[in-house]
Amino acid sequence: MTAMSRATDKITDYRPIGAGIFLYMLAPLGMTLIPLVVGAAATDLGFSDSEVGYLASADLAGLAVVSASAAFWIRKLSWHLVAGAALAVIILGNLLSVAADSFTSLCVARFITEMGSGAIFSLALVTLGETKTPDRFYSFGIGMTIALSVGVFVWFPSLIAIYGIDTIFIFHGVVAAIVIPGIFWLPKAVGIASQSGSGAQLKDYVPLFLCFIGFGCFMVAEGGIWSYIERIGAGSGLDADYVGQVLAATQVASLAATMLSSYISIRFGRVWPIGLGMFGFLISLYLVQIPTADGYLIGACLSQFAWVFVLPYLLLLCVELDPSGRFYVLTTAFKMSGFALGPAIVATLIHTGGQAQDAVQTVTQDFSVVSWVGTIFLSLSLVLLLPLASRLDRRVSS
Repeated sequence: MTAMSRATDKITDYRPIGAGIFLYMLAPLGMTLIPLVVGAAATDLGFSDSEVGYLASADLAGLAVVSASAAFWIRKLSWHLVAGAALAVIILGNLLSVAADSFTSLCVARFITEMGSGAIFSLALVTLGETKTPDRFYSFGIGMTIALSVGVFVWFPSLIAIYGIDTIFIFHGVVAAIVIPGIFWLPKAVGIASQSGSGAQLKDYVPLFLCFIGFGCFMVAEGGIWSYIERIGAGSGLDADYVGQVLAATQVASLAATMLSSYISIRFGRVWPIGLGMFGFLISLYLVQIPTADGYLIGACLSQFAWVFVLPYLLLLCVELDPSGRFYVLTTAFKMSGFALGPAIVATLIHTGGQAQDAVQTVTQDFSVVSWVGTIFLSLSLVLLLPLASRLDRRVSS
């Protein structure tokens, strides 16, 4: 998968590429750990099913807010300074999370933590986006996160049962500290490599904007299912250790997805991988609701396989549809805004539905909300993104 180059000056040195991959590993780690945070907040802290959804949204909103500002500073400020400050914020936010003693204070602490992740995500996105094959390096970064997450999901449920939710926050802060030396491999900054898009008019950015919206809709579906995946398993009566093993299995499935998407690249175009991946995601939303161990396992693994498989293609669309190379950095803002909105929508509907249902019915009916909310937003995403992918396929083949 090779993006259509806007410039000849691309990052080829392995050091900044390696730093970008490690930052791309760290940036979504808080997002990846959301199911454990949600589960521990419910069992360890006694938060309700709607409160844990709002907690997930507050966590992810911090990432989205900072990502939205990236277009104004990403090409101007020292990346070493920004990366150092961002890592410090992640460490501080996790320390505040450990000290939090209420729902509100924990939401604030998680918001602060993910503000740091938002800056890191933006730096990683542009660093890898300025290489000759951004999609492949995005896949490598995703794969690094997945490899780290497998061990976390296998071992952490037992550790959380003993030491509580603080285990997650301490781990997140330690990983951020380990990454600090790598920031000096980053370029100090990357300017706009080419002025080929300097004459672009407003209408030229319409496809990019539609791509952002479609990407955001896709992430609403993922945010809803991923934030509540642990709760769905618990609601089906599955053991916490088994749910943890399933979450680890989802990361193995995700790793397979990154390898597959990197291998097939765009030899089959963009439409077929995106369309088939989203269709698989849609099916998974209903498989995961089957109240059996096998149904939960298959549905959870398929959802994460499909999501991670499609993700590099959507990132590439944003890079390719930006006529100037200035604004694709906003991809993370739309991506994480959608991810944050997903659990908030589900939490609101769970809260509303829970008031009208008796306690026996609530678990099954509430979590089915995840599936039909995902269906609506996946459908919107397909309507917006497939025409854009088809347009690029025709442009490349002509």
